[in-house]
Amino acid sequence: MADVGPGPGPFPGLEAELTCAICLDLFREPVTAPCGHNFCRACLSEVWAGDRRRLLGFTCPQCRAHFPERPELHPNRVLCAVVEELQRGLAQAQPPEPAAAAPPVPCDSCPPGPGAPAASRSCLSCLASFCPQHLEPHLLNAAFRSHNLQPPLPDLAQRRCPQHGLLLDLYCRPHRVCICAACLREHRDCHTQDSEAARGERQEELKGQQKNVRFQIIQLQHHLELVQYQKQHLADSSVKHKSALCSEFAEMKFLIEEEEKAAAKLIEDEESKTASLVVDVLDQLSTQLTKLKEYKEQLDSVLTHTGSMAFWKNIAELPVISLDTYTPPEPVELDGRKVELIGKAVSTLKQALARPLRSSLQQRVRQLEQVEKNKANPSSVQIQRPAVNKDQDATLPLDLMDPSAARNVESPQTPSCPEGKQPRKKKNQPNPSSIQIQRPAVNMDAKKNQPNPSSIQIQRPAVNMDASISLDTFQLTRKELMQCNSKVTLDHRTAHKKLVISDHYTTLGVADQPQSYPDQAERFFNCSQVLGLQSFSNGRHYWEVNNDGRSFWAVGVACIGMDRRGSRSRLGRNPLSWCVESFGPKLSAWHGDREIVLNVQHPRVVGVFLDFHTGFVAFYSVSNVMMLLFGFKAEFESRVLPAFWLSSNSTKLTIVQYS
Repeated sequence: MADVGPGPGPFPGLEAELTCAICLDLFREPVTAPCGHNFCRACLSEVWAGDRRRLLGFTCPQCRAHFPERPELHPNRVLCAVVEELQRGLAQAQPPEPAAAAPPVPCDSCPPGPGAPAASRSCLSCLASFCPQHLEPHLLNAAFRSHNLQPPLPDLAQRRCPQHGLLLDLYCRPHRVCICAACLREHRDCHTQDSEAARGERQEELKGQQKNVRFQIIQLQHHLELVQYQKQHLADSSVKHKSALCSEFAEMKFLIEEEEKAAAKLIEDEESKTASLVVDVLDQLSTQLTKLKEYKEQLDSVLTHTGSMAFWKNIAELPVISLDTYTPPEPVELDGRKVELIGKAVSTLKQALARPLRSSLQQRVRQLEQVEKNKANPSSVQIQRPAVNKDQDATLPLDLMDPSAARNVESPQTPSCPEGKQPRKKKNQPNPSSIQIQRPAVNMDAKKNQPNPSSIQIQRPAVNMDASISLDTFQLTRKELMQCNSKVTLDHRTAHKKLVISDHYTTLGVADQPQSYPDQAERFFNCSQVLGLQSFSNGRHYWEVNNDGRSFWAVGVACIGMDRRGSRSRLGRNPLSWCVESFGPKLSAWHGDREIVLNVQHPRVVGVFLDFHTGFVAFYSVSNVMMLLFGFKAEFESRVLPAFWLSSNSTKLTIVQYS
């Protein structure tokens, strides 16, 4: 390998094997992918940084092999040595000789014919080629010493100016044509340069375009895979929503069937009561009829005897029976009033269901959209905040609600996920926007002796019952929260360069070296944070994050207009973000650069619940016993995204995905 030869000619396949498939140049710091293909470190890092959303993991640009996590790239030292030797040999090599198979250039001074000698040199001044015999004047005569001799050139006729017959040795940039010295009079105002220099510059430009086109092809392939994944995700999401709708309609059908059974049962109960009365009347009538028939038979027997003494004897033996006119019994009927009330109740239910169903579903959806717009428009809502009691803790902002304290105000609608389940309204209920908040002493010790994970319930921390904040708004079971489960993934466009995203954009880690992510306006510059790819502008949403049980992490939400640079870009240190943060042994809730220390055990899994329209954000510790950590009341002015902060390379945050 010490002697590479005079040039790449003897090794035409070696240079091709040592060429990067991305930049089409010789390897610079070559690295090997797990599939075995080699690339320049910078080229491969740039391609993987361009994997826009990490939903597809990482792929080899050459064979499309898929890697769920970013592989660790190590330099290929043997390949580095081979490339260095090849470059050294190319630098020392002479220009290659003309190929033997190329046709010889004929001498312009010799008569043409099959035995004419081939030219050994071409003169760019004479624009002719000469054999060794006719070349002697150029070599011996001093008048020809200034002529430019070159190896035999077959295209001398193309190098001649068709107008002036001179060598086309200049290039006009504005007109993009080669010109001769005489053409300069017509192009005196144009920018011209040597044609060889212009050709070299143009070749370098085309090489750059070639590299750019190849890189764009790789990017488009990634875009194609991403759109295909999104198409499949849309289909899966549609199936999920249709399944949820089927469940809702099935529940409504079940409730109507139960209502029908209950109404039929009431009618049957009334029928049973009336039937028992009818049976009693039938027994009485049957007994009366039997007695009368027996008395008739006795009378017939007495009247058949004509003897006087026997007549009187038989009369004395006759029973005493009342022969008054029989009064028929009152007719037995169902309780008409009760049956009528049952019919009215069913008719009322029918009218209540038929009234919305008479309008189309699209019309009802548009009406709900208009109601949500009216709720979301702050200009149409007038909020009155009463004067705050000076005896209260002034350090707690009005938009922070400590769930460990109690408040005697109930939200107009509990933010539970099943639609149509409204809480009961209490009398004399104050406006939720004018809550006066106090910070009482809180005992956060929670029970942990419920081993059955299938019966997870929200655990209420022991609180001072004299406080003025209620926990009813956030007391949701995990089953209710999971009905709001939303798919959340990480957006690599916002990730700080210290962070590494893997596992189809669901796992977040800290790298030893900064990543070669492109500089973008959405990316966090100072804080090692990343936002979620999904944004929420309506509805209720819930997701869970596993933190491996370690510290120096934060999970929260942020509005889309949150700063990406400076100290105010940290989660919870500005008015546009809310989070729960684990910093060493301390667990805190942050918003507006204010901290509330939570005296609870650090959670392994954090559940985040967001109700956009009511402005509720709640954080839960998810385990066998699901405990509410903290809650916020806010007014969102723009779209809300999941947000994550991670500052320890021994910790990973993983978004739990449920099918």
